[in-house]
Amino acid sequence: MEIAITDIRDTEIEGVTILREETEPYRESYFQWAASPLIASFQSSQISGGVLSCQAAIPGFRELEYHKDKEFFYFVQGTALMPFANFDSEGKVDEASIQIVRIPQGTQLIIDAGKLHFVPVAEGPEPVKIVVVSPKMDSPRVSVSESVNGILKS
Repeated sequence: MEIAITDIRDTEIEGVTILREETEPYRESYFQWAASPLIASFQSSQISGGVLSCQAAIPGFRELEYHKDKEFFYFVQGTALMPFANFDSEGKVDEASIQIVRIPQGTQLIIDAGKLHFVPVAEGPEPVKIVVVSPKMDSPRVSVSESVNGILKS
C-alpha cells in the first residue's frame, strides 16, 4: 500500500497535538531556556524521558504501536517520516486513516493514548534525534494487512 508523505505543517492528525512554531527562549549571560507551551497530563506519576535516535531507511511500515497513556515528542535534530493511524470499530487498523508525515526538527507533539503510530525513519542522511517523555508503559503492536510505504507527493 502506498501512502503519500505529507508535511506536518499541512496535515491534521487526529489524536495528535502539534506545536509547529518556535518558542521564544529566555536568555541570560551563559544560558537560554525555551519552555514548551505544550502540556501533557499523564495518567501516571511515573514519568521518564529519553532520546530516540533514528537512522535513514525506506519509509515502509508493517506494524504500528499504541500506548495506554500519552507520549510527548520533541524533534531536536533531522527530519523524520512518521506513520499515524486510527483503530476501526473492530479494534483493527483503519487502513483508510493511515498517514505518513514529514516532521522537521523543532516540532513538538503530544500523541494521545490509543493513537496508532510507530518509530519514525530519518529522511536523508542526517539522523533524527527525538526527546520522548512518557510514563512507563507497554507498547502493544498491531500489524497492517500489507506494508505501508511512503511516497513523495508529486
